[in-house]
Amino acid sequence: MSALLPIINHLIQQNPQHQRNLAEFTGKTVSFSIAGFRIQGRIGEEGFLEAAQGMADTEIIFHNSTIQKLLQNQQPGVGDIRIDGDLFLGMALLPIFSGLRYDAHADLNRLFGENAGALIAEKADAVRQTVKQIGQSIAEQIGEFSREPESPVPDVATLEAWIEEVDRLRDDVARLNARLDRLERDIWL
Repeated sequence: MSALLPIINHLIQQNPQHQRNLAEFTGKTVSFSIAGFRIQGRIGEEGFLEAAQGMADTEIIFHNSTIQKLLQNQQPGVGDIRIDGDLFLGMALLPIFSGLRYDAHADLNRLFGENAGALIAEKADAVRQTVKQIGQSIAEQIGEFSREPESPVPDVATLEAWIEEVDRLRDDVARLNARLDRLERDIWL
């Protein structure tokens, strides 16, 4: 899927050290498979990926467990990633590509100027934190619900009997409060 190459190249551009490291592998072709997408590119002299056809020198395959672990802020393990083809090349490229980080603040500054970019980044971070808190709350509630033992659902007759009992108890409490009020008045008079 060569349509994603400009996005990956933008990430490479934002990480100059990784770009220099990739340039050491000029001419090598790498393929990534993740969540049903396949991205393939040849590493150019400047460290950017160029569209490439044919057989890749190495293919790095991310299993579905990799995505699940990343979404849970966990580190993927050895069993989550498979490397086909040139194993040594794949092992050398994997840490370089996994070290790419997106700097939204740099893009916002470039598009809107430094002050507006900082303000937008601050607001976006606040929204991100709120969404993260909501997501964590929902996940906790689902987790608690799944841990609850199965409880039987009462039938209508049982529910009506319980409501009548609550009403009687409420009336008894009201009568008790009235008696306590009268007793208190009698004591103070």
